[in-house]
Amino acid sequence: MAEVADPTFEDRCIICCGMLHPEITHLMQSGFLNPRRVFFTPPGLHAVPDKLERHLLRRLTQARESCADHQIIVVYGKKCYVSTDEPLKRVDSILQEAGQGIVRVQGEYGYDMLAGFEERQQISGGRQDKILWFTPSWLKQWKVVYQKRFGWDSADANANFPGFYDRIIVLDSLGLAEEYMTHHAEEILELFDWAGLEVVFHPMTMDRFKGLLTDALSSVGVGSVPE
Repeated sequence: MAEVADPTFEDRCIICCGMLHPEITHLMQSGFLNPRRVFFTPPGLHAVPDKLERHLLRRLTQARESCADHQIIVVYGKKCYVSTDEPLKRVDSILQEAGQGIVRVQGEYGYDMLAGFEERQQISGGRQDKILWFTPSWLKQWKVVYQKRFGWDSADANANFPGFYDRIIVLDSLGLAEEYMTHHAEEILELFDWAGLEVVFHPMTMDRFKGLLTDALSSVGVGSVPE
């Protein structure tokens, strides 16, 4: 049974990182989200900051055809844009330069919107910084991110993963663990072989994500002056 869409998002346009496409789609199918329009950027653009900015601005232009700036909600982590050329620039900087009143869902990264710092500490036994946190899309897109966008080979993976991380934890709010272990076990094994890290699914709810999306309805947008 679909959930009642309360509060309503019917006058909002949502721009979201492709890494959270499955979660946003689920919330729309369940009735929690009913946006006027929803736009996704390609997943993994945090690895290519210039492309992230271009795609984000392109989606903003598209969203403005249906929504005013104060009706646009951007689902991107605060730290998803990091550039050595502009070390102080972040997603909020891009949004502030683009317009007034655009709201960003609060979270450091996409996975932080699913599980906050304290919850990740609990899940990891106090070692959240030693975990490579994945969402379901990361399982499908890790080759795009690491091999295509970063240009890593197996030697790079061996230098960057084992010793720095304990394991990969998939924040599984969609109940995909059994499906993956039954029908996609070879994909998990391939990731394990390449990264040298055990892959673990952690079941969880979308309560935090839904709460952050709801908060965005009444938030003051980036660059706006509170009344």
